[in-house]
Amino acid sequence: MIPVLLRSRRLTLRPPAWSDADRLTELIGDYDVAKMLSVVPHPYAPDDAHWWLNQIASEEQEGECAFAIDNGEGLIGAVSLGRPGAFPTLGYWLGRPYWGQGYMTEAASVVLDWFFSTSGLQSIESGALVENTASMKVLTKLGFKRGMQRELHIRARGLSMTSMRVSLLREDFFEKGATLCKT
Repeated sequence: MIPVLLRSRRLTLRPPAWSDADRLTELIGDYDVAKMLSVVPHPYAPDDAHWWLNQIASEEQEGECAFAIDNGEGLIGAVSLGRPGAFPTLGYWLGRPYWGQGYMTEAASVVLDWFFSTSGLQSIESGALVENTASMKVLTKLGFKRGMQRELHIRARGLSMTSMRVSLLREDFFEKGATLCKT
């Protein structure tokens, strides 16, 4: 899946660009953001941003894609869809100044609407640390159903923590979550 330009009422979801590197480094480099993500190092350096942008550019050809969330100020976070197949995954993060404003639910619902409308796949997985109640609320609003707990290594913390793996069926999204992207 090659990223396309998607829009919601307040947001543009677009392919990440090299011009996002400084903002990416600043926002995901915040320990409060990084500590909730499995593969993000802390501190997060410009080389890490360049690595991620290179990785996304090369993986687009293999089916993985990422969207920069842009509220008109530039990148404020990202939503990614892991490699489609038996177990495609939804990943996301949002810069701390933008928490609590409904941006992630809005962005993820638009990406999921696009995913289910274009892929023909019947389900997608995601997850969050159990302690990340805000992320779990986003997943619940989108229609994800709780699954199994598992230990997940958090690179920024250098330790394993309990996470919840969740799944979303296409029919559940179009019954519940799709209405969110119309706001």
